[in-house]
Amino acid sequence: MSIGILFSACSKKSGTSIAPPEPLGGYVSSDSVAPANLVAYWSFDGNVNDAKGSTNATPVGVTYTTGIRGQAYQGGTGVYATLTPSAAFSNLQSYTFSVWYKLPSQQPAGDPGGIFFLSGDTILNYLIYEIEPYAPASGDSVKVHHGFFDWASPAYQGFTMESFDTAAIGKWVNLVTTYDAGSSTYTIYQNGVAINNSSAFGNTTPTQMWTDGSKTTPLGNLGFSPTDPPKTITIGTWPPTLYGVSPTLGANGSFIGQLDEMRVYNKALTSAEVQGLYLNGKAGR
Repeated sequence: MSIGILFSACSKKSGTSIAPPEPLGGYVSSDSVAPANLVAYWSFDGNVNDAKGSTNATPVGVTYTTGIRGQAYQGGTGVYATLTPSAAFSNLQSYTFSVWYKLPSQQPAGDPGGIFFLSGDTILNYLIYEIEPYAPASGDSVKVHHGFFDWASPAYQGFTMESFDTAAIGKWVNLVTTYDAGSSTYTIYQNGVAINNSSAFGNTTPTQMWTDGSKTTPLGNLGFSPTDPPKTITIGTWPPTLYGVSPTLGANGSFIGQLDEMRVYNKALTSAEVQGLYLNGKAGR
């Protein structure tokens, strides 16, 4: 006679079986969304280091507060962090940037708030994410500038788009942008839903990107300068001299709110994957 033994997961405290979490949007956590394509991850749990790229940051004035999941980066005047990007950033062709942010109020008039910049020595906006002041200051829409610089494009190179996150003041908002090189399309999402995107190529979502105004050649793969590869990531403020916002690092362009769960992928996430990030992030997992 054979005897079978069944093992089940039990909690040490109660001895009862522990069921796995119910999937949200098809995923059991934010970490389970496209893990093979994740190239950088900032949890902001007590530090500003890139956990995926194993790169330590240099924080200036950074403190931490309760986030959407664990702790969050607390921004403010003169607060920022810098770090050296991993080698994966030099080889991005398609990408996704995802972050949760929370603004207590509109950015101060005339002082945009830098969220994330990927920079070379001379090209300071390879990737750009920032919040613009918006009038009226009592409004709850948030003006977001986002996009990238493509050194390989023969005509248009600075692809900086503008969108509005609605009902976004005083609450956590998930901002995601994707660029798919195969289709040359760029999409922005607020809380898992694609929203309108204003660019040189129209006011649409998704937006097809072209090498010039004639709209004859799709942009294709991202191209960063081989003579000026990405060297610095700046979080929470503007790189010095970019668009004349800040003469020195941290002097102007500080993001006044909170940031959490910042991720960069080397592919354009699908809408289902973006929804999975949002639903699991909202659930704190």
